[in-house]
Amino acid sequence: MSKKGQNFTDNDKGVSPVIGMILILVIVTVSIGMIYSTGIPMLDNAKISTHIQNIHNSFSVLHNNIEEVVRGPITGAGTARTTEISMDGGTLAVTPNNTKIEVIYINTTTTTLSWVPGTISYDYKGTAVIYENGAVFTKYPSGSIVELEPLIYAANLSSGDVAIMIHIINISGANSSTGGKGTSRVRTYATEEGFSNIFTGEVTIVSINITSQNYQAWDKYLNTTISRAGATYTSNFLPNDTVVALITNPGGGISLSIHETQIRSNVG
Repeated sequence: MSKKGQNFTDNDKGVSPVIGMILILVIVTVSIGMIYSTGIPMLDNAKISTHIQNIHNSFSVLHNNIEEVVRGPITGAGTARTTEISMDGGTLAVTPNNTKIEVIYINTTTTTLSWVPGTISYDYKGTAVIYENGAVFTKYPSGSIVELEPLIYAANLSSGDVAIMIHIINISGANSSTGGKGTSRVRTYATEEGFSNIFTGEVTIVSINITSQNYQAWDKYLNTTISRAGATYTSNFLPNDTVVALITNPGGGISLSIHETQIRSNVG
């Protein structure tokens, strides 16, 4: 048949390779889109989670180092401790006067004690790990959780009384911060004032009021600690990020002990 009379509409030569190439391009394009939309965010989230876990480990060392400072000098080591923090783009800061703790107790009279301890914090892509009054918190956009417990304890005594021990870790020092890559260090040491026994005695009511960005986590910790000891715990929140915690013991008295250690910290 001559080319003039040939029916080209029925000629499908070369169609299959073209369709195959189009399908391959579509599959490649969709795959790349899926990688960018799901794969890369998953890898980024995994990287962030791994780094935050490393920061938790570093703050666990910091927590232990500060407790060593609180307990007193170790022979040959003195009272100063240095903790290394891997930065990876985060921000490490010592912020003085960043919280407020108020303890009110009643025996024959009403006594109010207050402190404004500082914090040591590491901020990284919307998540913060914070050392605050002896505790370590992780603060997410949705709220905070206690990672390591403070030196605030309660115990049920055989007499029916409840013993409550409150140890204030009062961090002070100049406002200092650092960021970027590499490794930074937190240096902590006891001030000349050091350890103080503030009060020891029998009381009828104790109120612990904490103003903090982690106030809800403080409430959960205090509630669990006090309730396990058999005392009665009630609390309410104030608009300025404050939890007001009231402790009573209808079945007996309260043996209260309050201590303070003044710590100075700086980063660099």
